Amino acid sequence: MSAVELALSWRARAAIEAGSGDLSGPDPAPLPELLESLRHHLLAGETHYPARPGMVDLRRLVGTALPGAGYPERGADGVLITASEGESLFVTLLGLGAGKGASYTGSAPGRHSRLFDWMGLVMADPDAADHEALAFDYTDRAHDAAQETRGRVERDYSVPRIHAIGDRLFRSDAPAHSDDALANVIVIGSLDGLAAMQPFRLGFVAAPPETLAGIARWKQASSICSPAPSQRAALFAQGVRP
Repeated sequence: MSAVELALSWRARAAIEAGSGDLSGPDPAPLPELLESLRHHLLAGETHYPARPGMVDLRRLVGTALPGAGYPERGADGVLITASEGESLFVTLLGLGAGKGASYTGSAPGRHSRLFDWMGLVMADPDAADHEALAFDYTDRAHDAAQETRGRVERDYSVPRIHAIGDRLFRSDAPAHSDDALANVIVIGSLDGLAAMQPFRLGFVAAPPETLAGIARWKQASSICSPAPSQRAALFAQGVRP
């Protein structure tokens, strides 16, 4: 077994043993085929940084899948690939300038509460809040694809809106239409719903290109780019083969 095969096998085995990959569900990952695909790209010379915002083909796939989650389609310039939904949220908040003491309205942070606490963000009472002082509005749509957000959309606070959708992208139970009222919403999520890419993981941010530019700078400052093998695994899960 080559050094490349050993490294990939160790990573896959460690992730599965840690419980981050569940190969028992529907459409389990064809792990040998996936690893062979990754080996092909590595031996072909794909050993350095990929495109900083993410591989163009993967960004396009994410952008075209957005209407299936209820959002307008984006081009590659409107999508950023990250390591996880958590990183997506972190760099988005930094890109919006939301620092210690910044106030927001919307959903409770839930699974991202530790990040909100660590950054010192404060949930405001939407009825009593000084709307001009709000940093952003946050909606967690990960656990209820049909959650109504129109009340929040109709409130014009003139602040950025973030929707966290978890792994709903590419899933069959997501809404089948896009809502143009959500055109300016920053959508964050993970690609963990792609069973065929497990145990690799990724996240994404989708937003108007002018908004995404400020977010991408923080992603590139913190980790330069997301790992090429993980991005290749996501493309593999979408049927892209060497």
